[in-house]
This record gives sequence, C-alpha cells and structure tokens, in this order.
Amino acid sequence: MCDAVGLAVFVGIGVEKSMLFQDSYMVAVIMGVITGCGGGIIRDVLAREVPMVLRREVYATACIIGGVFHTSALLFGASSEVAFLCCIIATLVIRLGAIRWNLSLPTFALDK
Repeated sequence: MCDAVGLAVFVGIGVEKSMLFQDSYMVAVIMGVITGCGGGIIRDVLAREVPMVLRREVYATACIIGGVFHTSALLFGASSEVAFLCCIIATLVIRLGAIRWNLSLPTFALDK
C-alpha cells in the first residue's frame, strides 16, 4: 500500500513540475509516468527484485491514467491543487484496486 501512495504522489509531482515549465499535456503525462515508474524501478533494483513495471502488474497503466486525470482537470479549468489531488486519487484507486483484486495486464504467450 505504501508503494501505491508513493507512486501516486510522484506521478502528480512529475506532471505538476512539467506543467510549471509550460510543456504540452502529452509531455506532462509522460514525465509523470517516468517520475512514478522511475522511483519504483530504482527501489526494486536496490532491493534486488524484478521491477514491478516489468511484471504483469498494473503499474505504468495507473500512472498514465493518473496523469491524464491531472491534465484533463487542468484543461477543464481546475486549479493545480485540485488537479494534483485528482491525479493522486485516480492513480491510488487504480493501483490499490489492482492489488486488492489481483488484476494484471494480459501477456502474450509464444507458441512453440
């Protein structure tokens, strides 16, 4: 659960920081994903584990959706604080739901 909270906050920070530099909304979402997933990758590598983003976990997808919520809220005229909270809540709900109900992304099976 702590990982999900950290992920949600760092996605929001990445998007918000990108918007401070007046980047496009697409760049802001990408920077939020990189910020959120990058911290998780560093944590997992230092812990000698396979990074969550490389497994079937709903991790980067939650980051993308959270970043889209953030930028959409800004497009609809919300303040940056409200948009930041929308991002955190969306990312957190998706990530915690995936953990709670063991949701995962589909994988491709190679036929032999």
